[in-house]
Amino acid sequence: MDAGIRVRKLAGGATQSIYRRTFVIGSGYFTVALVEPLYSAYVPLMLADHLRTSVAVGSTLSALNLIAPLVIPVFAAWSDKTVTTIGRRMPFIVVLLPLAALSLAVVPVGARLHLGVLIVALGATNLFRHAARGPVVSLMPDLVPSAQRSQANGVINTMGGFAAITATVLLAPLITVELNLPIVGPTRRVLPFWIIAVLMIAATVFLYRNVTEPYALSPDRDESPVDSHESGAARKDGPLTLISEAMRSGRDEVLPILAAVALWFLAWKLLTPFITIYARDVLGAGEATAGLSFGMLAVAQTAFAIPSGIAAARWGRRRVMKAALTVLVLVGLAALGNHMLAGRPGGAGLFPFWVLLFVLGLGWVVLVTNCLPLLWDIGGASSVGLYTGLYYFASQTALVAGPSVGGLLVQIAGFGGLFAGFSVVMVLALLLVRRGERRAVRV
Repeated sequence: MDAGIRVRKLAGGATQSIYRRTFVIGSGYFTVALVEPLYSAYVPLMLADHLRTSVAVGSTLSALNLIAPLVIPVFAAWSDKTVTTIGRRMPFIVVLLPLAALSLAVVPVGARLHLGVLIVALGATNLFRHAARGPVVSLMPDLVPSAQRSQANGVINTMGGFAAITATVLLAPLITVELNLPIVGPTRRVLPFWIIAVLMIAATVFLYRNVTEPYALSPDRDESPVDSHESGAARKDGPLTLISEAMRSGRDEVLPILAAVALWFLAWKLLTPFITIYARDVLGAGEATAGLSFGMLAVAQTAFAIPSGIAAARWGRRRVMKAALTVLVLVGLAALGNHMLAGRPGGAGLFPFWVLLFVLGLGWVVLVTNCLPLLWDIGGASSVGLYTGLYYFASQTALVAGPSVGGLLVQIAGFGGLFAGFSVVMVLALLLVRRGERRAVRV
């Protein structure tokens, strides 16, 4: 068997388009990305039906987000070492993603029944989808050489954008449809969750049928300067030891990047859980229309994911990431200015807010498209899952604190304080990215 992933229906080796191959592999990421916008848009509203304050809502979301940094690094590094007849990533994907779909289907029913049932369903959804995330994301760099990973990651993030559009723009209007369920009775917010659960299972089947992994990858598939003997020796240890070793061996380069990742995800999760609430309660949008606010992020992500990878190939990953962070700082300040004009003509309107959300999505997709390829270059082919896990450990740990801090900011300083806090944290992330210039990795 060849050293690399063979995509059955796209045979042709080096002559094939990297974009076409990546679209096939990206179907796995599509299954994961379907959940996030629906979760972010409507789970805070479900919790707000049971909890009285924004602090309580934010704290509950933070507790649920704690699952991610505990499971993603372990399962991602574990998949590096797994050897089965269907590959090293696929066993995790075909088991965990359907379980995540089933758990997601229970979420709106749990919201109707009891707060405890809702939290258990959310906990199971987060456990299964995050355990699958590392193996799913690691499929792409198993196939794609380092120099093309930003472009390929752009393709995958485009699929994430299509997933977000599917979840918000197409399915959000169905959130108000009421179904009369046995035992539970009349229940709203069910249909989009169930449709996405079905799509997740269908995409998992598609991925399994179209992507075949080898038993192992050859270290020479990656151009990164990693010693394969040392990497093999390190794999005798457990995942947590691997994470510790990776951070120690690359402290001067890895830690500033991971700290920047943690900060920009903290800023992101300060803001995004309260976008729907802000649109509904401050801007006067209906619940379905408020959910479309996430559609602005999705459209921007879809439109600019591939161009952001091309831009990184031309100007360098760190340079475009610094530009994106600068844009995000300005978006937070503009949102603050717009909010301060509340009640005046042209101020705090839904349309200006959507424009800012579109620019927010543009800047954000530049970051998420290029940071992981930067870390994969550092880690090398034999540690793709490990460095994927490091990235998600940093990002998901920040997500734990984000909603509760955001809720506290809203309670103390209002939504203006939330927008200002977003910009401040993005400034700190920008300073850390600048710190990493000494060993910059060009595409």
